[in-house]
Formats: sequence, C-alpha cells, structure tokens
Amino acid sequence: MRRVHNFSAGPAALPDPVRDRLGELFAVPSDRRPSLVEVSHRGRQFAAVAEELLERLKRLMALGQDHAVLLLQGGANLQFAWVPMNLAANRTAAYLITGHWGRRALAEAERVGRAVVAGDSAVCDYTAIPEIGHLPTDCAYLHYTGNETIHGVQFDLPPAVGVPLAADLSSEFLSRPYPYRDLGLAYAGAQKNLGVAGLTVVVIRHDLLKRIPEGLPKYFDYRTWVASDSLYNTPCSFAWVVALEVLRWIDDAGGLAVIGERNAAKADALYQAIDGSDFYHNGVEPGCRSQMNVPFRLANHELESRFVAEAEQVGMPGLKGHRALGGIRASLYNALSSEAVESLVEFMVEFERRYG
Repeated sequence: MRRVHNFSAGPAALPDPVRDRLGELFAVPSDRRPSLVEVSHRGRQFAAVAEELLERLKRLMALGQDHAVLLLQGGANLQFAWVPMNLAANRTAAYLITGHWGRRALAEAERVGRAVVAGDSAVCDYTAIPEIGHLPTDCAYLHYTGNETIHGVQFDLPPAVGVPLAADLSSEFLSRPYPYRDLGLAYAGAQKNLGVAGLTVVVIRHDLLKRIPEGLPKYFDYRTWVASDSLYNTPCSFAWVVALEVLRWIDDAGGLAVIGERNAAKADALYQAIDGSDFYHNGVEPGCRSQMNVPFRLANHELESRFVAEAEQVGMPGLKGHRALGGIRASLYNALSSEAVESLVEFMVEFERRYG
C-alpha cells in the first residue's frame, strides 16, 4: 500500500507513534472503564495529565519563574482580540506586518483600542521582513507573526526592540529551539505542531499581568486562567491528552534541537528543488523563508490545479495553496517525515518532465 504523506497546513499531521498511542488510549476495554476524556477534569486522573503537560511545555521552552503558561481555547483568532484587551489598556499597540495573519491581528486590535503599524512588507507582496519604524512612546507591545503560514515568511529570531514582544507562534511553535524567555507574551494553536485543534497555548510574563485593566469579563482576563491553573472551565480534554503525547514524542525524538535540525533539512531540500528549476518559483527572500510553510507557483499557473490533483492521487494531499494567495503550499510541520519531502521532490521532477 502506498504511504500517504499529509502536507496539510492545519489541522496538520500527527506523528505516527502518537496516532498509535491514541488508538491504545481510546480502545474500549472489556470492562468499559472511562477514558481520560470521560472523567472529571478536576479529578486525580486528569490532574496528572495537566501537571505533566505543563511541566514538559515549560521545560521544552526553557522557561523560568518569570512566565506563566496557560492552556486555553479559541485559537489565534481569539488571541488577536484577547491580547490588546489585556495589555493595551490606555496604551498603543504596535504591529509588524509580514502577511495575512499579522494584518488580521492588527484589524482586531484596532477594534479594541489604539493600534499602529510599525512596519509592513505589503509593498513587496510580503516576500520580506520590513524594517521597524518609530514606536509610540506609550507602546504597550510590538506584535509580530513568527511564521506566516500563507506567505511563507519567518523570523529567524524575535525582533530586537525596547518594548515587550507579543508573538503569534502558532505555525512554528516547538519546531526548533527558540528564545521564549525573551517574549512578553506568545500564543500558539496546537493544530500545527502540538496536536489537534481545540487547545491554544499562551505564555505570558508575570509582570505584564499588572497591566490588565479591572472590569474585563472574567473569562477574558488572563489572571483568571493563571489563578485557576487553566481550569477555570472544562478544558478540551482530548486536545490536552493529544498534546501530552506529542510532547513525549518530541522528547523521545531528541528534543527541539533534533526536531529543528530535521525541519531545516526538510525545508532546504524543497527549496533546492524549487530554486534549481525555472518551472517552479518561490519569491520570498532566502533569509526569511519559512521552514514550516513553503508556498510556490508554477511558471504556468493553469497547471497548478493539475499539480494538486495528481499529487493527491499518488498520496500527497494538502498541497493546494491558501485561497488568499493561490498556487501550491507544502506544510512541513514536525510530524511530516523526510521521506515525504523526498517523495514530493521526486513528484515535482516528474511533473516538470511531463508538462514543462
């Protein structure tokens, strides 16, 4: 049977060992005892999941006592509003725009309060990282999108500024070693590298909690979730269980250093195939190309739908580009194997031979 390689941008592939483990966890035993997602989230059995999940997250991110880790729901779209509601009261939020999701975050911040653009690479069609312009004197934070899943632009390191950084790290979270301690706040949906949709990790520096205005609805106040150890209401239990299994898999694989090297090698192999051909094209500046999401176009755009269809026929679904940009997009998240990229490159060579 041909192996299917999942290039979906999210929800994304799960590691094979994690899928196997989930099958074991949720197989129905003969005595029909309840599974982890059928017991109280305040009971001893689920408390062990929560404790290990938080411990592994903090260790992988190399966080000390200065940061809290919250396990929330709602995805990045909710955080687009939640962050300025909490941290930009009576201050101006600044946004560095490198693509679609940064612009979405800015739009929500403008609904909440004062927000300005500190840099925008729209002038080059989001193929580079812009210079940071003047920051307001009352700047609450500088927000950036660590990796733009649609345009394929990624920061190597966080911007160097004198204000707190707020980072949307959804599509690169735990894909490589990263200086999480340097961030005032970061958030990431789990459905790329940490498991399934339904869980959003938020990291926030404790001193920033003092900025939160009084009078927010309790659900939208980060302090509520810090005080309740992320159990203010019933969590998405299944997503927590899956995330724990993924974190165990990362540790078993050698940690973020090994995962990061593997991801870099996968991306390099694909970019080499694109750059070595006049048939394929990626316009992002090499110094800020994404390791997670590689968008590219064919010289003949009319062939792109055929490329996607034929790739799926041979076991490579998920390659259709985002509707906002079109073209092709290969998402190379942690769970995608090197073998998958090798298969894609072989397919690209053969497709060019037949249609180039």
